[in-house]
Amino acid sequence: MKNIVFIPYIKRKESLGDSGVAKPRWDGGYDYGISSWEKWCKKNNCELFIMDEPMVAESEMLITWQRWNVLEILDSNKIEYHQVLIVDADSIVHPDCPNFFELTNGKFTSQLTDGCYEWVNRAIRGYSNSFFNKEMCLKPYEFFQTGFVIVNKTHKEFFNKVFKFYNENKNAIIKSYDTHRTGSDISLMNCLRKEFDIELNILPREYSIMDITRKNLLYFEPQRQWWSDDLTNLFNSGWIYQFTSIGENSMGRDRKYWMERIYKELY
Repeated sequence: MKNIVFIPYIKRKESLGDSGVAKPRWDGGYDYGISSWEKWCKKNNCELFIMDEPMVAESEMLITWQRWNVLEILDSNKIEYHQVLIVDADSIVHPDCPNFFELTNGKFTSQLTDGCYEWVNRAIRGYSNSFFNKEMCLKPYEFFQTGFVIVNKTHKEFFNKVFKFYNENKNAIIKSYDTHRTGSDISLMNCLRKEFDIELNILPREYSIMDITRKNLLYFEPQRQWWSDDLTNLFNSGWIYQFTSIGENSMGRDRKYWMERIYKELY
């Protein structure tokens, strides 16, 4: 049985944001990310699976939640698997990235979020209070990123519990997107992992570099940035690059620009 890289990627001109309201979506750069994963899978004898159609209407459940049906989706497609990486389409993997499937010890595996800790504290506190009547379900240093998670068949029961919880609290969950404004699934999935006592295995930091702009690894503001316009520091810092939180800048270098440039330099 092979390991699977599972990427949710629904191509469309509009997407539903955290509030469930349709908004324009640019998706040109994601193809570079998927191509990088396709090449990495071939090199490491893994199989790539693209979730390109929603299971239900996104007004009923956002894709960020639907992706947690990953094991059911693979089973329904009669795909045998050993372990599965669920990874966001806005990521690029370095061609020399070691095989992280060998580092899981058969456990629920991810990376810790190392972005804005005010946001993480607010997310944990908000969802803990709203759904579990607790001050904090977990500590910020336990908060994993949902854009890079490795699971296996032993986690089917956990996902069944997740969707049971979702269906029982659907209206409150949908309302919470606007109430807490801390993402769609990430905060609640962290609370549920803790509440259902799922052991978390943490990969070394280099396996998923988040918040690239905050780490001064990209060049886009020549009036304020003193480092050179090359990618040496980025490539030295880790193996997998996630392109979240890339905002407007004076050079107009958006996510599409960076995914295309980085892909072409690597491949």
